Amino acid sequence: MASDTSVGFTRSLTTLLTGTVLAQAIPFLAAPVIARLFGAPQFALFGGMIAVFNVLSVLVTGRYELAVMVPKERSEAAHLVRGGLLFCVLASVGIYGLLLAFHRPLELHTGIVSLHNVLAVLALLALFAGTQQVVQQWLLRERAFKAMAQVKVVQALGITALTLLAGWLGWKEGLVLGYLGGWLLFAGATVFLMMRTAPLPDAWDRRRSLNALAHYKDWPLHNAWPALLNAMASGGAVIYMGLFYNAETAGQHNFARQYLLVPISMVTVALGQVVFERMSSRIRERQAIGSELRRIVYALVLLALAGGLVVTLAGPWLFDLVFGAQWSYAGTASRILIWGYAMQLVASPLGVVLLALGRVKLTMVFPLIYGVLMVLPFFARHMEAMQFMTLLAAIEVVAYGAYLVLVRSAVRAYDQSLVNA
Repeated sequence: MASDTSVGFTRSLTTLLTGTVLAQAIPFLAAPVIARLFGAPQFALFGGMIAVFNVLSVLVTGRYELAVMVPKERSEAAHLVRGGLLFCVLASVGIYGLLLAFHRPLELHTGIVSLHNVLAVLALLALFAGTQQVVQQWLLRERAFKAMAQVKVVQALGITALTLLAGWLGWKEGLVLGYLGGWLLFAGATVFLMMRTAPLPDAWDRRRSLNALAHYKDWPLHNAWPALLNAMASGGAVIYMGLFYNAETAGQHNFARQYLLVPISMVTVALGQVVFERMSSRIRERQAIGSELRRIVYALVLLALAGGLVVTLAGPWLFDLVFGAQWSYAGTASRILIWGYAMQLVASPLGVVLLALGRVKLTMVFPLIYGVLMVLPFFARHMEAMQFMTLLAAIEVVAYGAYLVLVRSAVRAYDQSLVNA
């Protein structure tokens, strides 16, 4: 008979994944239309903007949001949330100033030739994303999984509807504006649901919020750097494609990435959130985690293999059928790229276990490995585009494989410490 905690974990995971699947189904239903409203150059700019945004989304919170799970007292966690939101606002203003000052070197070294057109968008995206991340961790702490699933659907509906509208109106930046509108709805809906289902206790107290930020300063000082390096390495593929190849080829790559990696990333984020809450709880209670983690790994491996085989065997045909003949190149590229993304599906959700174990220094190892490996493509610009994408996929397989080894080592050490205690 399953334990109450196992049933709770399964129910939490099912709730979040149901919301995630529904949130992904919405843009996928609209994808055939979106693919015919925008071309490869638009996806080249959009992909480059997302690569920059992913870096900014780490900076804007300082990773304080992950510390929300740590305090034993609910009141202390609430003041940390308020402090995190204040940090977010100030960081967003600073980010906009830096973008204004350094956008020309960024354009030169990233290949995003129209970056100057989206500076304000990037700063607003950072603000919305930071707000959503901090509040989401409070909902996660409060086990408001249903609310978290609902806001994912709101974001998907917003991005899809606004992107379609912009495309029909003939706006070239429709992908960018749709994404911005979706994040605005995402952040707004998350805050609304927090106020409705799990409001923060106590009143605003500036001193206590600042004290909470000071108390958990190790999170931005130590944990933000590996996350930042990871975001930069992850966006490296998009940057390299923009630097080394023309807008058409870069756009085809970004299109394949959009409709393969983004859904996988949403699943891994949802799964990672539940794993983090579950493992943190078990660790606080001094319970072993190895056997439960193995079951999760086996399930993810089967899912990754199934998805990888489908895309490898039918990717070009599926892209032609669903998105149109103009994306045939993206379909061919998907047969290569999928294996790097499949490895991410297996390893990425489990990285939070290192945080739950308090192994903050060990979390720095994977981004260093990934970052070092992502330097290699810089010396391979002579490669034909498909060969270059094969190199990118191979790097992701190796890097995320090493990530799994790190997590497994840490979990074994923790379980063994319980036996020896």
